[in-house]
Amino acid sequence: MSLSKKQIIAASSATGFVLAAGVLGWFLYDAFTGRGEQEEALEVETASFQRFNDAPVFPSAKTIAESKTNQAALATWLAGARAYAARGDTKVVEETPPIFKQRLTKTVAKMRSLPGAASGRLVGSTFMFGFDAYLGEGGVLPDVKDVPRLAAQLDVIKHVVVTLARAGALEIKEVRRVEAPPPDDQQTKGAKKKPKAKKDKTPEGPVPTSLEFGFVFTARPDALVKTLNAFSADNRFVVVKNLAFKMTEDDIVSRMDAADAAKAAAAAASASGGGRRRRRNAEAQQTAAASAAAQGESAAVPTLIADPEFGSPMQVDFTLVVWDFGTGGIGESAVPAKAEADAAKTGTAPGKDGSAAPQKADGRAARPASPQKAVTKEASK
Repeated sequence: MSLSKKQIIAASSATGFVLAAGVLGWFLYDAFTGRGEQEEALEVETASFQRFNDAPVFPSAKTIAESKTNQAALATWLAGARAYAARGDTKVVEETPPIFKQRLTKTVAKMRSLPGAASGRLVGSTFMFGFDAYLGEGGVLPDVKDVPRLAAQLDVIKHVVVTLARAGALEIKEVRRVEAPPPDDQQTKGAKKKPKAKKDKTPEGPVPTSLEFGFVFTARPDALVKTLNAFSADNRFVVVKNLAFKMTEDDIVSRMDAADAAKAAAAAASASGGGRRRRRNAEAQQTAAASAAAQGESAAVPTLIADPEFGSPMQVDFTLVVWDFGTGGIGESAVPAKAEADAAKTGTAPGKDGSAAPQKADGRAARPASPQKAVTKEASK
């Protein structure tokens, strides 16, 4: 029995559909199987990571030894760094208010005698260096509780004034002792309402303190450069917080002002009358002044100078922050006597906590070595 054309087409279509359905079924089965395997592998990896993450920390003997070596190297470096930063610290002697006022008067008199451009001195004859409340006719004795801070401020001001005089400053205009602002009452009340926390442990050794000062002085450009270089190389930990300056005399502006003044004088003479001859003389003077100002030949105005040593003075205003690390200086009575004796034997300077810190041949504290180098040195041993 022969099949018709329609039956052959129908059979072919059914066969193709069955084959396509089989292929699609195989791909679907393979996809579900692969997904199951991936999910199972992910669960295994997640469980492994969770066990590792939740496992208790148990350092080995090697890591413990490395940690101790790092701590020892860091402690050595910290002692040296503190000694190096505190090499300019001073120990303020305890004084009564009358004794401090006597010393203040003598110190101010010595600073007034330093050479400068104010009638041959660095400051005027009545300059108080920021201690106006305690000097002069209306000066009072300071309170006993304020004497240590005033003594520290006087010591810093004297050091800065001497530095300015050595650098070649012309005149000191103003000295400001910037006092710390009092605590805010609202913050204090808010702090009292908070529950009392456990008392923190008292920090070992002295606590660093800072004093802030403002200075206004006149100097030539080279003197300002010398002053900043001196502060950067100073034994004291001095930080220049703010710096601003302006020229007190501008040669170009002076020339323009001279020309304007000549024009104004000529105009005033012309307006006031006085005859044809007077007006001609005024015009001649105006023309001569303008020509001299244009050619740089005016006797009243100096010629332009680019050398910083002879340039026009400028007024400088900067704020200094001087840090004191409370050591009382290297090798002073602020450190234990035993540490001083050990330092004399070993040739080192006692640090902040009485430990030995590196010291140069001239007695100054040496710059501490990096802790990483110390760790590398220990590891190489």
